[in-house]
Parts: sequence; structure tokens; C-alpha cells
Amino acid sequence: MIGSRRQFLQNAALWAAGAVAALAPCRVIAAPTFLNDPFQLGVACGDPTSDGFVLWTRLAPDPFDPMALPPEAIAVNWEIATDRAMKKIVLRGQTLAHPEFAHSVHVDVNGLAPGREYFYRFHTGNAVSRIGRALTWPTPRAPADQVRLAVASCQAYDEGYFSAYRDMVAQDPAFILHLGDYVYETTRAVPVRRTPVADAYTLEEYRLLHAVYKTDPDLQAAHAHCPWVYMWDDHEVANDYAKDQAEKTQDPATFVKRRIAAYQAVYEHMPLRISARADANGRAYMFQRMDYGDLAALTLLDLRQFRDRIACQTEINHGGRVVDTTKCTEVTDAKRTVLGDTQERWFNTNFIKNPAAWNVIAQTLMLSEFDQTTDGGYGVFTDSWGGYPAARRKILNLVRDKKVANTISLGGDIHSFFVSNIRDNDKDERSNILISEFVGTSITSESTNFDLYSGFLPNNPQIKFFDDRKRGYMLCDVTRAVWKTTLRTVDDVRVRDGRFATLKTFAVENGKSGVQAG
Repeated sequence: MIGSRRQFLQNAALWAAGAVAALAPCRVIAAPTFLNDPFQLGVACGDPTSDGFVLWTRLAPDPFDPMALPPEAIAVNWEIATDRAMKKIVLRGQTLAHPEFAHSVHVDVNGLAPGREYFYRFHTGNAVSRIGRALTWPTPRAPADQVRLAVASCQAYDEGYFSAYRDMVAQDPAFILHLGDYVYETTRAVPVRRTPVADAYTLEEYRLLHAVYKTDPDLQAAHAHCPWVYMWDDHEVANDYAKDQAEKTQDPATFVKRRIAAYQAVYEHMPLRISARADANGRAYMFQRMDYGDLAALTLLDLRQFRDRIACQTEINHGGRVVDTTKCTEVTDAKRTVLGDTQERWFNTNFIKNPAAWNVIAQTLMLSEFDQTTDGGYGVFTDSWGGYPAARRKILNLVRDKKVANTISLGGDIHSFFVSNIRDNDKDERSNILISEFVGTSITSESTNFDLYSGFLPNNPQIKFFDDRKRGYMLCDVTRAVWKTTLRTVDDVRVRDGRFATLKTFAVENGKSGVQAG
């Protein structure tokens, strides 16, 4: 059994290199001529390290015509400079955009200086891309005084405009952390704008979805502004999926083929390393630890690919629903896992290694308990951490037993702002606070649960703030002394020029347990 992420990456890279060799076309177009701009889907930078990052683009002169480019590889040149005018070039090279991967380009750059700003662009034939901005991180464990990051999730294209990213760019974060539901596989109700696919199942359909999302100008600008750190959730594949099973009845073998297609489309459209590409068994390794100097250690977890199936399913619905744990004993089965055995072992080792001033669990759900009953029972939503209490307990035990200080959880999925103190025992207000949690609302995806969820709050004293009536994101300002999270909102995502505001600000002081109003 593989025991470390480094081994995961080495094995994945070896498999991927072999796959590229096997799929390599017999002809390369070195100097193409384009009638339309091939860089219509923009440029992006992601997975920053202290000496580099991944650069991305995809050649798509007509993003919605799969025959717009020939079935040959196309040579693409890239260059990196220390100035926005691209006069001071420090690195340049050439790579191939392969048709097997929708003519996408992934350049894994290294050898740069830590903790500084760079600029990049691509060119091929007679076409030149826009200029993107990239930043390397401080060397792990090197002194770092501050960082600003933005946290986004849940962006249904047909439910509104991605104007929150315009405000995000104006706030100038060092990186954007996206916690899933970057695309939605199905058409949502009452569309503001339309996608070309009603329900994606095939690679071509998922490619069309990603392409239309990437045409949003504010999303493109956010990708070009700074590096992204990304983790998928369910809608990149199918709502409430778990491992090899979809929400609706579907043969597991058939669903896995759908999942592999969705995973490939994600890789083709995001600035990810080759390890994020599905291997011969359909697995893709997205979880990782990233260190921003000695200031923040970011542990990114995959909560979909390896988890056990959702508990207490109905005959026709395998998705999440609220159940009373006294009536659904499967929920409390101690063997049920969210991370899977291998990722869990990796997490246990890597989360406690070299603790930073702030130790961050970046995951796509809400880790805090949320009792969704008012009648004396205990109701959990089975697609959430509440549906896997033993797996959740392992994380809390690790933080408690290893005395991991200043632990922050960042989450998404629920289309709502939640701010919580996660205690060793959430039913006891005297119990020690182990984790401070901030869950972000959606970029556009609707929520109509304000009255319902508000009615549950008296039974959930660990939840210090909740609001689902606005769309937006979280802006986190981190220093050695304090972690500050600002909840930013857009007044109306159904119009392109929405107005932005601060809903609330919360803070956690270094060495002091719990969130406080900022």
C-alpha cells in the first residue's frame, strides 16, 4: 500500500507519462494559423509552491465545436517575466496541446524565487494570450507575516453572473481557494443564462459545461489575477455522489465511467498537476498539504472520491436527506469513512507535521455538527459530515490528542454562511473548542433555507452565525496574531453589475479558542 503523497504523485506521473506516450499523435502542428482567438477560455495559474506553479490554458477557437481544431497536437510557447509588460523574461519553453485532452496545456513550472510576483502568457502561431499574474509562496517553515486569501464555492452558471469574482480581484488576494461545485452537471431551475447541456454524462458534455463557465469574464479575470488552489465537490460529477454511486439509481460500473469522464474534464480546464489526472483505475489524487511559510499550513481534503456510500438510502434515491440518527443506525457505524483508508492515513501524518501558526483544514462540507430537528430527536443530513459521525470524530480526536493549536476549518457546499466553534463535545458548552470554522455561501447557487435553518439554531449553540440570503464569498486576512474572515456579498447575482458589501467580520486570536465578532 502506498504510504505518502510523494509516492502517489510519482506513481501518477509515471502512469500519465506512459499514457501520453501511448496517445501521442503522429503529427505536430508547429505554427498554426487561427481565424478566431484560440485563447477564448483564458489563462490560469494554480497549485503554487515556493519555487513555481502550474500554468494552464486551452486552445479553443470555437469552444462549443469539438471539431474546431484538427486531431493533431499543437505546439504552444509559454514565457514568464518579472514585469507586467513581459520585458524581463526569466523562463520560457514550449509544450504540446494534445487533442486527447481537448488541446489543454499544463506547464509545471519550478526553479523560480520564493515569495514573489511573476507574469506569464502563451503564444502559438499567430495568436497571443492575455497576460496572467502568478505568485510563488514563501518557502515552507520560512518566516511569513501575513497573507490574504479568498474562499469560493458553488457557482451554478445558469443561476446568475459570477460578479463576486470582480470584487474578489479588487480585494487583491494572494490566492483563491475554491472548495468545489465549480460547474453543475445539471441545468438549474429558472435559469438566468443557459448552458448547452441539460444533464452531463459524457466527456464531450462535461467539456461543453466547463467551456461555457470559462467564458464568464469575471471568472476569467479571477483566474488571471492570482493562483488558485482547488478541490472538487459533488456537482463536478453528479449531485451527492459517493465513491461509485450517484444520487439516482445507476449501475456502479456505468457511474464510474461517468466519473472518469467528469474528472478528465476537470483536469482539462483547471491549473492542476498531472497527478490530478485520473489513472488507469479511474483514481485522481487531489488531496495535498501546502505550506505558506510558517504562517499557514493548508491541508486540502477530497471528500467525494473515497467515501463510503450515503447511509439509509431509499429505493429510488441514493442522495442525501435528513434522518433521525435514532432511527438510522447505519449513520453511527464506526467503520464508515469519508476520507477512505489511504487518505485518512495520509492526513493523520501530514496534518500534524510541522505545525504552523495556523493549521487549516480546507474541505468542501461543513465540519460543525448541525442538528436539523426541533422535536427532541437528532437529525443529520446524510450527505454531510453529520452522516459520518465516526469519521468526523477521528478528525476532532487528532486535533485534541496532538494538541494542534489554532486549527481553522474552511468549508462550502451548503450555499450559506456558517460560523461555528467546534467543541470536543458540541453538546457541552464547557467543552474545549478544538476548531474554529468558517463556511462560505455560494457564488451564485440559490438557497431558500433561511427560515428552516434559523429554526434549528436554538439546538445548535456551537453555530455563532448563519445567513443564506446573500450570495458571495469569504475574504481571509491572516497574520501571526489573528485570523480575520470577512463575509462579502453581492446584492443580486441575476444582474451582471451587482453591488458588493460586507455582511459580517469574525476573528480568531492566536492562542485563544473560538471565533469573535470582528
